[in-house]
Amino acid sequence: MKRISLFLSVALLSIIAMSCGSSKAVVNNTPASQPMALPCPECTEGDFFAYLGQAVAESDYDLQDARIFAAQAARDEIQAMVESVVTRSVDNFSQKHRSGTEVQSIAKQTIQSINVIKGKLKGAPIKCWGTTPSTSKAGAQNVWVCVQLPVKTVYDEVVKSMAADETIKIDFAQEQYKDDFYKALEEYKNIQ
Repeated sequence: MKRISLFLSVALLSIIAMSCGSSKAVVNNTPASQPMALPCPECTEGDFFAYLGQAVAESDYDLQDARIFAAQAARDEIQAMVESVVTRSVDNFSQKHRSGTEVQSIAKQTIQSINVIKGKLKGAPIKCWGTTPSTSKAGAQNVWVCVQLPVKTVYDEVVKSMAADETIKIDFAQEQYKDDFYKALEEYKNIQ
């Protein structure tokens, strides 16, 4: 019995000694109910496809790399938005055109216009950027980057592509497509 008591006492003292000697950084987590004030409040949608991308920089040395990664994340997200809206709007529009050659031409022009938009998106400038302290790692910073692409640029590129195709341009009703495009844009925003 004395051995068990002695063993437990030694174990308890060693645990106390180990906990007194350690120094762990405490990370304060922001409660979910309390909104975090993010940089770039001017990153709004309005007439833009806009996205606030994020990356983590573990030191000041990593800030530039984190900015590049955050901008790429924002561009990737905008690309997904654009593809969704363009595909949905063209699908709605093409349902009104049932002939086989028109549908194939519309699909081909959709792919071409999305590829051109991807190229424009690669050069889309960073509207603003900023940092906030990271809640997941002490000493790290969240880097936020806003990238925007005008909705009109996307719309104009699709219209230009459709109007350039001889098979489609005969029946291409730009105003009708405009309604389909902005309806698809609103549906996308409502889903998000």
